[in-house]
Amino acid sequence: MLGLGIENLALADYLIGQGEKVTVCDNRSAEELGERYQRLAARGVDFRLGARSLEQLDDFAMLYRSPGLPLFHPALIKARANGVKVTSAMRLFLQLCPCPVIGVTGTKGKGTTATLIHRMLERSQRQKGARVYLGGIIGIAPFSFFTLLQPDDLVVLELSSFQLEDLEENVDIAVFTNITEDHLAPADPVNPNYHQSREAYVQAKTNLLRYQSPSGVTILNQDDRTCRELASLVHGRLLLYGSVPPPAGAWYEQLPSGEYAVYWNLTGAPELLITSKEIKLRGEHNLLNIAAAALASYTAGADRESITQAISEYKGLEHRLEYVTTINGVHFFDDSFATSPEPTIVALRAFTEPVILIAGGADKGTDYSGLAEEILKSTVKVVILIGRMGPVIREAIKQRAEKTKRRPPLLVNGGSDMKSIVAQANQYATPGDVVLLSTACASFDLFKNYKERGDLFKEQVLALNQG
Repeated sequence: MLGLGIENLALADYLIGQGEKVTVCDNRSAEELGERYQRLAARGVDFRLGARSLEQLDDFAMLYRSPGLPLFHPALIKARANGVKVTSAMRLFLQLCPCPVIGVTGTKGKGTTATLIHRMLERSQRQKGARVYLGGIIGIAPFSFFTLLQPDDLVVLELSSFQLEDLEENVDIAVFTNITEDHLAPADPVNPNYHQSREAYVQAKTNLLRYQSPSGVTILNQDDRTCRELASLVHGRLLLYGSVPPPAGAWYEQLPSGEYAVYWNLTGAPELLITSKEIKLRGEHNLLNIAAAALASYTAGADRESITQAISEYKGLEHRLEYVTTINGVHFFDDSFATSPEPTIVALRAFTEPVILIAGGADKGTDYSGLAEEILKSTVKVVILIGRMGPVIREAIKQRAEKTKRRPPLLVNGGSDMKSIVAQANQYATPGDVVLLSTACASFDLFKNYKERGDLFKEQVLALNQG
């Protein structure tokens, strides 16, 4: 096991149960691994820990790489050259899985889409006396439920580019939300994997459909340029979704009333699926996620009632444009999962109210000019700038404003802790405004991860009520 994340931890339990001799190689110490170390050591697992943990890999028959370890790491290149097989927990799971798999990937939106698919299938699977399981980077290791799987069950997997970059296995239904660019610099010190170019990133994503059988189904976002280009790689049935009607698939439209409606045409004629007055999720991007999820779940066997019920009940994932509270007429939203400009741009388009935007953090090798343009076009009235990229975003906004002769929003230094950041945002907010934490950057200069950043934001927002 190269790295002891949740995937390899669950895989270790499975392999030990199969009688395999397991060694964990991790650059952390036994103390840093904590309970994970104690749990596996008690089961006879060997450990190679610390900075030299990857120095001698040639004496293994099989290496299971954590997604956070780059394929181009010199130790892996050397091991492969010496005949050692390098694979992953996800690859083994797909090879062994006894039931159909729905794989969901994309730069953004894959967590919401995968969760929606799972919820849509729960009711219909229960009616059939079967189950549906959700795993992947959503936080649930597939091998934690592998031994429970039956042939009539279904598995929904949210898959990152790092899980896909060496994939050669088939998934029955492949769903793509969008492909822009991400992970072009090593942002997370614990998981330093990154793609050396945008082309490598796109190539990794396309592995989800590249190895499908002719009986497979691929679901692509026709509004996304890169997804449209993937259509020629599809081996089986192709379904499309977007903001205009496709030959076969789903789409959304704005009604004369101002509401939105989601339609599909899987039976040959357009059919209304649901209207926005029945949907709790905010933003047009979530209408796309709903359309993709509806297509995937219906293809996997869900009935229309199960699909619409799941849509109407779903409130969204934590830290993804999550409504926190309203204080003195000011609405607070946590979109900490927005670690690159694209999801922040999408979030800004979800609001017509005046916005106080909190942006900045650690660099992921990103260009902020597009974000600057969107901020100038949007209802943003104040930008609270944080972290190492705060000054870079400030400069991008100022340059874009000067070039286009537009007045920039007020640009404010937010400080280095969440209490100061929230206080600054609240100072400029008036009733009817939205305070939006959507940083367009990774979190690692000020916070452990996006979850801690979002949790602290919500904690400090709720504390305003007590001040």
